[in-house]
Amino acid sequence: MFTGAALVAVLGCQNDPWVAAGEDAEAQAQSAVLAERDPLRIVHFADSLLGLDSAALAVKLEAMAPRHPLIFEPNWRENLPPYLLDEGVRQLWADAQKVRASTADFDRRANQMLDRVDGLQGQPTGLRIYTYVSRAEEYDVIQAEGALFVAWDRFLGADHPLYANEATYLRARHHPERIYAAIAAALYNPSSAGGGQLIDEMLRMGKQLLFIQTVLSEEDAYRYLTYTSGHQEFATTNERELWETFVRERWLYDRRLDLKRKLVEVAPFSKLGSERDQEVPGQIGTWLGWRIMQAYWRAHPELSLWEVLESSPNSAELIQQSNYRP
Repeated sequence: MFTGAALVAVLGCQNDPWVAAGEDAEAQAQSAVLAERDPLRIVHFADSLLGLDSAALAVKLEAMAPRHPLIFEPNWRENLPPYLLDEGVRQLWADAQKVRASTADFDRRANQMLDRVDGLQGQPTGLRIYTYVSRAEEYDVIQAEGALFVAWDRFLGADHPLYANEATYLRARHHPERIYAAIAAALYNPSSAGGGQLIDEMLRMGKQLLFIQTVLSEEDAYRYLTYTSGHQEFATTNERELWETFVRERWLYDRRLDLKRKLVEVAPFSKLGSERDQEVPGQIGTWLGWRIMQAYWRAHPELSLWEVLESSPNSAELIQQSNYRP
């Protein structure tokens, strides 16, 4: 199993529809029609406040409160100062500054992503991004109405002691550069039908990766999967054999939850029942779903991203219309 020669995959060529769609959307968003940006589109809440002493902090908070009602709830004067003066929070912020890009670089990449989303929708979303320190909450990005809250301390690098109790494969999620893909994933997270076939879940997750690839890049989509270059090489080299295994074992239209856990959900490796399972990257079913969605858009370049994501046919018809032939 998995003895085929390496496949030559040209994923980033300029003819791919997701490349053109992303670039065209960015250009449209930066045109005169959509050029008026919200000056508060990206707010670095932690960076604005965590370097201040208690007196300066109080003054700054009073000035910020009227413009940020999502953060400044009625009892903020009791809750925010203790949190912002907490030594643990300040240490996590200091650690983030050591590993992250500058806020200017963050703004550039985040604005490019939001421009592409605006252009793809044909109008500004009005979305705001707030960066903060979460004290190691579970979520990388928290969604609220019209805003995303992005936690710096979820992206301190795999070796940070904050994540010492996590499994090695889970710590890879904390790579500082993965922050952009995490934001994009929060912008488009297609809902699960629940109890569906394996192929439904493969394509659902594949659509999210295609969205990330369009508004950011292929590299960011792989980073969201936490695939290393070795993982990428294994998957592309053995794509045909992997797909043939799914077909031969009749997994695609199977509804068993354990298959989804083994082949789609986050895991250190994918369980195919082969001697080489330890080499197969986790979420290989998600990766194959992404490849199918790429093939579908290549076969139908006249479609917009939203038509590909939201108006595509059912799973069986989509595979047929994609002409997916690894």
